[in-house]
Amino acid sequence: MHRPLALAVLLVLGCVHEPRAPALDGWRELRSSHFRLRTDLPAADARTTVERLETLRAALQSVWSDVDPVDAPGTTLAIVLRDRAELRTFTEWTGLATVSRRGPLLIASGKDVAFGDLSPQLALLAHEVAHGLDRQRMPGAPRWFDEGLASYLESAELVDPGGVRLGALPREDLEQTRTRPLVPLDTLERTPWETASLSELVEIYRSARLWVHLLRAEEPGRMRNLEAAVHRGVAWRVAWADLRRDLDTSRLEDALRRWLHAGELPTELRRFPPPPSGVDERTLAPWEVHLTLSELWTAGATSFDSGDPHPRARAELEAAARAAPEEPLPQVALADLESDPDRRRTRAEALRRAYPRNPDAAVLLARVLRDGGGPVDGRRTAMLDAVALAPDDVDALTAHALEEARAGELSRAFLSLRRAEELAPWNPRVFVTRAAVLAPLGHCADAVVAVQRALDVLPDVTSPGDVAALTGERARIQASCRPARGP
Repeated sequence: MHRPLALAVLLVLGCVHEPRAPALDGWRELRSSHFRLRTDLPAADARTTVERLETLRAALQSVWSDVDPVDAPGTTLAIVLRDRAELRTFTEWTGLATVSRRGPLLIASGKDVAFGDLSPQLALLAHEVAHGLDRQRMPGAPRWFDEGLASYLESAELVDPGGVRLGALPREDLEQTRTRPLVPLDTLERTPWETASLSELVEIYRSARLWVHLLRAEEPGRMRNLEAAVHRGVAWRVAWADLRRDLDTSRLEDALRRWLHAGELPTELRRFPPPPSGVDERTLAPWEVHLTLSELWTAGATSFDSGDPHPRARAELEAAARAAPEEPLPQVALADLESDPDRRRTRAEALRRAYPRNPDAAVLLARVLRDGGGPVDGRRTAMLDAVALAPDDVDALTAHALEEARAGELSRAFLSLRRAEELAPWNPRVFVTRAAVLAPLGHCADAVVAVQRALDVLPDVTSPGDVAALTGERARIQASCRPARGP
């Protein structure tokens, strides 16, 4: 899912920085409470970056504090390259937030300066952190709302320890807003972002940000109801339909004109608890750098539609395997790229035997058996091993839930499903598995709703085949599921 900071920045800078592949040396990993940062930034700038990420996460999470003050679970992998030229090797965007099979992924680059602080701009980090939180807090939100909220939250100004001001626009942006028409909300909701021109996208992003600002300032009660409903598990489209009912958009547009006449937009001040302190740092081995570059090739191609990333990602994984033949992770990642189902399962089983206590090998086998069925003999053991070795891996949890349901252990199955949804409410596989558990039990309506939730949370960039598979599964359940009889 591509997540640009601002298309205007892309248009201005896109042709300035010629791509330059990052070197293999000088990489480090910094681990904090919620981020695993891999970067070739200098040590001091790397530490500044991870500290800013933690602070912004705590600050922006305060937006949802009226509904759910609990800290969202999970860890985000952040890859920050030294400068824009290195980033352009993989993507044209100034930054992006997406998800890989392993979880949330944030990609950015440092400032293009010759001296001073090289860490990424605060607004860039805020925009991408906002996307990650929105995916966790409001799964299934449509593109216009997701981008509009991230653009609104990139205005974050840390005013003192524990305070963040949101909503202010720089003077030059405010002047541009005066002269440009606001895209109507109805039009915004119907706009196909993927086919819009660059000039149209600039207007769409700007208007999406303003509509989110208007709703937060003028309709705070409706917004709290929306957030609370989605937090309870209500599908976004249902919750939004309730908010949209009787919404006076003309009044909101009048409010925007009053703001512009006054020369400023309303802001909100939020308080937040200080983030946990403490950062562990280590130097990355060359094979780990190759793995990181493989992640960049995959995410960059997915976000910018630059073609099949697998040959370049595979080349980096093969280099990692050559550099560290004793390490299981490159071999696991290579096996995961295998397209032939039988060979994929054979390789997964071999890796599981070779590395019996490795969580990555255990999860790969569980995922392969979950998706392909596989022989019944040993399948349950594989699922139990995976969830024991990787208790917070969503693939392990969903595979475990499916196998427990097959064995009639329904309470354990639903316990794993609840944990998977808590960790990754944006992951379609969680809801596909829920449907696969519910349908055989005769909970047909709930199973159909689960498949629809999977459709609702699909990434922005999704293959037609993935959509067709889910719509086909929904139709199959509707046609073949037999409702359970009442008591």
